[in-house]
Amino acid sequence: MAHYAEGVHERTAPTAPSAWIDAPRPTGSGAVDQSVALWSALAELGLRDAVLAPGSRSAPLVYALAAAEVGERIRAHVRIDERAAAFTALGLSRHDPTHPAAVVTTSGTATAHLHAAVMEAHHSRIPLLVLTADRPAELREVGANQTTRQAGMFRSLARLAVDLPAPTAGAATALELRTAVSTATRALAAATGEHPGPVHLNLSFRDPLVPRPDSEAPAEDAVASRQRIVLTRRLGSPPAPPYPVPVDGRTVVVAGDGAGQAAAALSARHQLPLLAEPSSGARHGETLIPGYPALLREVMADPSHPLRPRRAIVFGHPTLSRPVVGALLGAEDVEVIVVDPQLDWADVARRARLVVPAVVGEEQEPVAAGERQEHLAAWRAAADVATAALATSWQQRAALAVWEASDSEDVLVLGSSSLVRDLEQHAGPTAARVIANRGLAGIDGTTAMAGGLALAREAGATDGATPATLGRAGSAPGRVRLLVGDLTALHDLTGLLIGPEEPRPALDVIVVDDGGGRIFSGLEHADAPPALLRRFFTTPHGADLAAAAAALGAEALRVTEDSLPGALAGSSDGLRVLVVQPTSSADSRDS
Repeated sequence: MAHYAEGVHERTAPTAPSAWIDAPRPTGSGAVDQSVALWSALAELGLRDAVLAPGSRSAPLVYALAAAEVGERIRAHVRIDERAAAFTALGLSRHDPTHPAAVVTTSGTATAHLHAAVMEAHHSRIPLLVLTADRPAELREVGANQTTRQAGMFRSLARLAVDLPAPTAGAATALELRTAVSTATRALAAATGEHPGPVHLNLSFRDPLVPRPDSEAPAEDAVASRQRIVLTRRLGSPPAPPYPVPVDGRTVVVAGDGAGQAAAALSARHQLPLLAEPSSGARHGETLIPGYPALLREVMADPSHPLRPRRAIVFGHPTLSRPVVGALLGAEDVEVIVVDPQLDWADVARRARLVVPAVVGEEQEPVAAGERQEHLAAWRAAADVATAALATSWQQRAALAVWEASDSEDVLVLGSSSLVRDLEQHAGPTAARVIANRGLAGIDGTTAMAGGLALAREAGATDGATPATLGRAGSAPGRVRLLVGDLTALHDLTGLLIGPEEPRPALDVIVVDDGGGRIFSGLEHADAPPALLRRFFTTPHGADLAAAAAALGAEALRVTEDSLPGALAGSSDGLRVLVVQPTSSADSRDS
């Protein structure tokens, strides 16, 4: 067909957003017409990436994305597994939330595989466009093949959920095209607005699902006279002014997942102890207190402890430490102030006295020169003593090797396992960007999400990136590393499966293989009978992770915690899996 190309074209540099788009050229399929209009609107509004899983009912979206007038501006990625596709899109969106990615599936059970990623996007406030193809109204609830109740299936999680009616079979009408474009603009505005998160467009399509050859060459005058479709654009709201909150020598700053620079800035300005989780984006600076979890256990157990805080200012989503979430933020004598511009602020203990969208500290008493520095030194010294009393393990050494290998040009992705808790307790500051799926702290899709991040980063967030350069090693400074436990790695093996025609992410996956879920031995389940703990919680797997990774097309290496630093320093051309096992069996038994 004259106006379709083989595959997806290279992207060109974007132009200034327009106030309208051209109606699509007739394709002989109303479903394809509508899909071209929808993609055109999304591309004009800043969507850069779409991840697609194969399917028939979703075919109009594929043909539309291959159209020359759309494919030049949106990068396409293909995954055979819908869950991996959704988490890849989530990773792409995480890289730059102002330009969210879309995930596309066919109808039926395929849509159910998106649910975990939609949940994480909701709780992590990551914009994500979910486009599910569906049968038209006349084929629903009558036993039609691959048809279920998917309209609104993510409604409790989605910022916007729309069941878009099927366009006219042979050619979409002007009203149907305007409806699709208007819906797309509302969806993107909802996904990236004041409360960012996932949106769901359930798109009904009638046959024909493919362009028809008899409509491939529209007359030039017909093309020139195509109607314009207005492109609605919503401007954002101004940020709220900072609210003054009291600070003094008994105040601490808690930085949970996604807290960002504001937590570190407040702590530095007033020289307050900073208790920052690894994925907070605030684990740096002179006020950081490494090793705070073990110290808080002692401090909060003693009402008369000289370091016991009386006020905690909370940024982000604290999830890792029971000493933080329960002992500190749940203490009756600790005033909790939450800094969050959204309505779904984190307050697990339900003890927050005040919630403000932004904050500025107000000193409650004169501060003598050096007083706060001495207080911080006392915190650091006590934390060092508490940490030194803890047992160490080869798994911790492996995690620290990855942490210490990551610098300001790197991205470090952490799985939800014991390893992120090892880092919370033992790791120092970092200049790397650290990301984790702590919205729900699940292990679903972790590898796929990291792959999406790597792909977006390899594109360099530059509008001139093309499918030919996307994923080429060395096209972006630094490295993306994923640190996971063995169960998390096994749970997302399909995240390693990338077709030969797809760009491959420059990604190191470091798997600490200790034969099961070590995390449960640190929870209350540690007191369970050994046989029950091992079978139902630790769940030993007996899998050869290196062989599995190699079978899926990744470069796989077996290393020990001692040889890991050298392996991390080595170069790699793409997707690499480093399976870390203990240096000796004796070391493994001791751990």
